[in-house]
Amino acid sequence: MARGLSKSATSNKLFITFFLVLMGGAFSVSCVSFYERTSFAPKKTFHHYNGNEGAYDDELEYEQNDELLQEGFLFPKTYREILEITHVHAFAIPLITFVMSRIFSMTLTREWIKVSIYSLAFTGNLLNLSGPWLIRFKSSAFSLSLITSYYILGFCFLCLTTLPLYEMWFKPKESGTISK
Repeated sequence: MARGLSKSATSNKLFITFFLVLMGGAFSVSCVSFYERTSFAPKKTFHHYNGNEGAYDDELEYEQNDELLQEGFLFPKTYREILEITHVHAFAIPLITFVMSRIFSMTLTREWIKVSIYSLAFTGNLLNLSGPWLIRFKSSAFSLSLITSYYILGFCFLCLTTLPLYEMWFKPKESGTISK
């Protein structure tokens, strides 16, 4: 694919663009959903998976805590609930990452940048898939790794989306360097 995406047929550019835009939107919805549940805060992330039953020992203190009342009473996620979440995400996230990486591989981006983004995406996938398990059954410290996975995947999805779109639609066709 040494010629790059800028010289692709318009029909190829369109279906790649549509896919990338939809995946960007899907990832955004995923982030908003996670934010609504956790506010990207380690404590709320921990409570999402482990429940908040023991968050306040005194019932009166619970009633006076508006933040906890707004969050609602949360039960710990069961083994089966986490297994169902993992089942769907273990297929979807790596597959989407693979397709987006394959599109990205057709760009003229330098090889070391490609390898770096692929490695980061793999790390983000592992952190995202293992996070609920580690939070629920090991330690609240893993809340940070799950939150970090969203930032890593967000950065990777941004690169995997914007660089191909730039090369297809905005990069002059005459320019371009051969990746090494």
